[in-house]
Amino acid sequence: MVGGGTRWAMIVALAACSAPAPALVHPPPVAVAPVAPPVPSGPPLLAALPAARPVATDRFPGVVTCIRCHTAGDGDHGAMRDAAGADISPVTDAAGTMMALAARDPYYLAAFRRELAAVPAGAAAIDDLCTRCHAPVGNAEARAAGGAITLDDLVRGDGDAAALGRESVGCAGCHAMQPDGLGTDAKLVGRAALRADRVMYGALPQPQGDAMIAMIKAPPVPSPHVTESALCASCHTVIVRPLDAAGHETGAEVVEQGTFLEWRSSAYASGPTSKTCQDCHQARVAAATPFSTSPPTAPARDGYRRHAIRGGNAYMLASLAAPDATSWLRAAVTPAQLTTAAAETRALLATAARLEVKPAGRDLAITVVNLTGHKLPTGFPTRRMWLHVTARDAAGQVLLESGRHAAGAILGADDARLDEPGVILPHVDRIAAATDVALWEAVPVDAAGARTHLLLGTARLAKDDRILPPAPLTIRSNPVDPRDLARTRPVGTEHDKSFLPGRDTVTLALPATTARVEIELLYQAIPPETLASYAPTDSPEAARFLALSPPPTPELLASTSWSR
Repeated sequence: MVGGGTRWAMIVALAACSAPAPALVHPPPVAVAPVAPPVPSGPPLLAALPAARPVATDRFPGVVTCIRCHTAGDGDHGAMRDAAGADISPVTDAAGTMMALAARDPYYLAAFRRELAAVPAGAAAIDDLCTRCHAPVGNAEARAAGGAITLDDLVRGDGDAAALGRESVGCAGCHAMQPDGLGTDAKLVGRAALRADRVMYGALPQPQGDAMIAMIKAPPVPSPHVTESALCASCHTVIVRPLDAAGHETGAEVVEQGTFLEWRSSAYASGPTSKTCQDCHQARVAAATPFSTSPPTAPARDGYRRHAIRGGNAYMLASLAAPDATSWLRAAVTPAQLTTAAAETRALLATAARLEVKPAGRDLAITVVNLTGHKLPTGFPTRRMWLHVTARDAAGQVLLESGRHAAGAILGADDARLDEPGVILPHVDRIAAATDVALWEAVPVDAAGARTHLLLGTARLAKDDRILPPAPLTIRSNPVDPRDLARTRPVGTEHDKSFLPGRDTVTLALPATTARVEIELLYQAIPPETLASYAPTDSPEAARFLALSPPPTPELLASTSWSR
């Protein structure tokens, strides 16, 4: 297998040589028709992205500058290798992450183009908003030079800012982030400042910086903020206002993503149960290792964290691992690395929840326990989670089934699709029929109350019953900011008394002859409703996204069973 670091080394060598809320109702049954292959028409597919190349400027070192010392060592030195000898260095680990692919992600590019097409007058603001987090170093480089970076720069530009932008959240995207004010409103929505003098912040209290200064003119500066959740706050809190046709902000603020705010109001923010984002998403290496291969005498140190930062989008990682997708992507990553990343992401997802089942009179109480430090699911509002429940009699015959699915769509009785595009399924706390589906999601709507996929066309959330994280043990141990609670409050659960911090209980009405119940908790990062909101004729980016997107088979978060 060729690792990300090895591929980058090849690149270096080559370079050296050359309104009212909508009603939440069960939809009428809709037969699922076979999907005909799309007829080629409209704009062509987005061409292959510009290949990753070495880039560094007076302001920022690119990823290529970090390869020389932060890929695994050979021989006796063995820096940044695990007990089995595998490369666990930052550059290799990061190559297969959605963060390292954030500006090449075909879903992001399609959504970005749709925002621009919806409000052409707001292009400058949209370009800035959509690159501050997905292409932070490119955005900062362009602004420091008195310009701006655009979507067109990302998909076809050849300047240094564009090349840095396509590195997505590269090394400098986190390690050049200045600590001042992180976590405050002024620094949210990608507004955290990056140092533009090549300085890199790190966790080591006494870094051996001579090699970095001599080789890449990037002095390391120790700072504990790189180990704190506030480092993640800027890009994992997206608060916006919708744009009118003239490109002006209007209406109330909308928390499109509030992962950091959810964590900050949870039991994990402080006190005896405190955990940072890094504690869950950056595994710590048990054995001591040098943090660099240069100087060769660099000592082994404890506390090394993997840069294989895993989240919740196994679907896109697996999709990009297909040979045609990887050849289009043209990033410094291999299909094998992406396949591994998808598998490790699924493993992380399997730690997100626990199912608890107990009889409740004639019914069965099914509780989903949120084991994360944020809402479940969190992040971009296309993400959703639901229960697939099957009650059987002693002969194994199905008596009641809720949450059945095919090609990623949720079905009711007689294969009727329940989640047709535009439909908003209500919050459910009791399952008594196939049309009762316990589905947790956030649903953005526009000013007219219709479901929307436009970030800057969202007026509010019509539904947000994603399961809250555990609450602080006591308010005294973790004084929660009332603004965080207001910004992350659930919507549509007001009459569900079993919807509590850290858990939600759904009651299953057991048919009289039930002998066994099988329960699965399923999850999707990108559901069919989202895919159906695009057409190949929308834009080259949309056409490419659809071409690279297989049916979204849901991920299994947890499963259990109960027998009478």
